[in-house]
Amino acid sequence: MMSCAREICADNRMGSSTPPQHEQQGTSTGVARRRERGYAPREVRAALWYIVIAWIFGAAFCSLTGGAPLYSFLKDSLHTDDFSFGLVMAAGPTALLFFFLGSLVVERTGRVKSQFLLFVTAGRFAWVAVAAIALWMPVRAHTSGHLQVLLVGVAIFLSASMQNFGGAGWPMWMSEVVPTSVAGKFFGIRSQIGLISMVLAALGGSALIDHFKQTPWLFAALFALAAILGCLDILHFMPIRELPRQTVGDPPSPRDILITPWKNPLFRSFACYTTLAWIAYMMMSPFVSRYCLDAPRVRGLGMSVSMMNLLLFIIPWVSMALVSPWWGQAVDRFGPKPVLTLSAFCTALSTVGWCVMQPALRWTLPFLVAFVGFTWPGIDQTSIYMQVKGFPAARNSAYNATFLAVNGFASVVGMSLGGWYASFWAHHMTLLAGLPIWVSHYHPVFLTSLVLRFAAFFFLLPRLQLPGTARMSSVAGTMLRESVSFLPHIVKRVKRKG
Repeated sequence: MMSCAREICADNRMGSSTPPQHEQQGTSTGVARRRERGYAPREVRAALWYIVIAWIFGAAFCSLTGGAPLYSFLKDSLHTDDFSFGLVMAAGPTALLFFFLGSLVVERTGRVKSQFLLFVTAGRFAWVAVAAIALWMPVRAHTSGHLQVLLVGVAIFLSASMQNFGGAGWPMWMSEVVPTSVAGKFFGIRSQIGLISMVLAALGGSALIDHFKQTPWLFAALFALAAILGCLDILHFMPIRELPRQTVGDPPSPRDILITPWKNPLFRSFACYTTLAWIAYMMMSPFVSRYCLDAPRVRGLGMSVSMMNLLLFIIPWVSMALVSPWWGQAVDRFGPKPVLTLSAFCTALSTVGWCVMQPALRWTLPFLVAFVGFTWPGIDQTSIYMQVKGFPAARNSAYNATFLAVNGFASVVGMSLGGWYASFWAHHMTLLAGLPIWVSHYHPVFLTSLVLRFAAFFFLLPRLQLPGTARMSSVAGTMLRESVSFLPHIVKRVKRKG
């Protein structure tokens, strides 16, 4: 963290960082822009710390509202079936229209900070409504509370709507604060620190859920705590000054916001790939948890909430925390395309393990989920790269709003499709005669996700017009060397503590 701060300050003072050839021009432009507009090195260093500290609280918010507590609440307290579970999980991404509305306001006013602070804080605080539903409207055992499920979905939608509207210009603001030459490394370190926070929140939440047996007041307390942590995240951005930003040309119309990004071939190729890839990811991701929690008598793995949380969240998050800075540096060094190629291939390959998973193979799960954790950050860091410095500066918030909307649309389609597909096979498994006894109605969902991931990898990813021409093997070799060179440091630290 300190080394990254020194690099950023050096970049602001002298412009001495030497980024890869594919972004040298953008770096010099970014440095000149910060000099001209008045970001001093000391100010950048302070902002860097605020951004990282904020994410400690924000990551805990995400862990409590998008991890085991929410999954357990929907499954064990509200008794949702697969279809309604998929719809509730899709409620947040459904609010994608508000990305465009937020972008329109940002492009017309040239201001991000006030909109970000007000609406994102309100969106985080809206989780108090979910806490109230959990506390005051408990569902009887083994019966689905349709009204409660509806209200939870509405509350999540409203929360996401305000966060999308307020956060539409955040990447543009951050692109002006963080120098482009070290953006990958910085956001990798930020992700690493946030993942540690997510692990701690997940451990505490799952332990409490198992101890108190999913009582309504516990879910209410967890979601209320999440709302407070989420607000603390946003309030840490108050000290960061927003530089004056002049609007260029005539104020954009809604049509400009919607159409401008699609005229750019780089954006079109990236959006098409993202759509198919995220449909594949999200049609499977939420339902892995239900498969793990289902009892063996219904062909599930029969895990407790704590065990499910350990395998699906904590081990992957710890793995991601270890390697996220390396993936960020790989993006800085090689460009985003080879990094995305390696990460996407490994992620698709890991799905094979879930397609053949059964109770007898549960012992392989720690290795499988650790592999996912080690390889997924390449996708995250590529996404951050595109939002912060990959899209054109002109109408930048429109590009980011459209990209996030594409991501949200794909998530909605994926989770809704996954819920419908799982519900269909739950009632029609007899159509697949001769299957092994361990095959559940979730395995066809996993298999479909696998096919879509490889389709995106082989047919759409090669057409991406992203910077970077290095081979996937070069990136993989660099990552392995980084891992091997890091092991002696871990051994030394363990010996010192011992």
